[in-house]
Amino acid sequence: MKKSFPIIIALLLLATTVGAAAPFYDKGSQFFSFKVGTTFPTFTHFFGTKETVAGLGEGKTGMKMGGYGGISYQVFNTPYTAIGGEIGYNFNFAADKELFTAVPFYAKYTYLPLQGSWDIPISTGLGFAYIKYKDAQLMTFYANIETGFTWYPGEHWGFGLTTGLWLIPEFNYNEALKKDNALAGIIPVTVSVTYRQ
Repeated sequence: MKKSFPIIIALLLLATTVGAAAPFYDKGSQFFSFKVGTTFPTFTHFFGTKETVAGLGEGKTGMKMGGYGGISYQVFNTPYTAIGGEIGYNFNFAADKELFTAVPFYAKYTYLPLQGSWDIPISTGLGFAYIKYKDAQLMTFYANIETGFTWYPGEHWGFGLTTGLWLIPEFNYNEALKKDNALAGIIPVTVSVTYRQ
């Protein structure tokens, strides 16, 4: 308890400071973000065998680090929350050197408890992803949660760093492939350039 007490106090002070700050954005403010970075396949849970494998590379998830690029647009529906969407392209190489690709496109909801020269966005997304591996192609669900920060040295342009967790399920309806039904978890680490107005 003694070790967690300073953390609790710091969180309470942060919440008080954030709650006292006047909002920077107005309803109708908007921002565009362009981001690039890397992705870390973190785990795969197989529904049939109830097995979960974690980690990178051969013998783990079978996937290596990959890359991601995306573009998003959001508009503020309140001074602290924004809605919009994102589309991107992700690739990873499997242990057998085959390319796995995912094209997520999803609706996005963001809460910004701290905003101004520094923004701290906390986002969640829900939508779909087109995935391809070898000859298999599939449209599936997609969900994520992300957080990070964006620094604005001027009024309009900002630079950010974001991470989070993506969840991509694979549901095969072909009886022969149902054993491969799984849920993949991927951690992105991206840098972004954002324009706000």
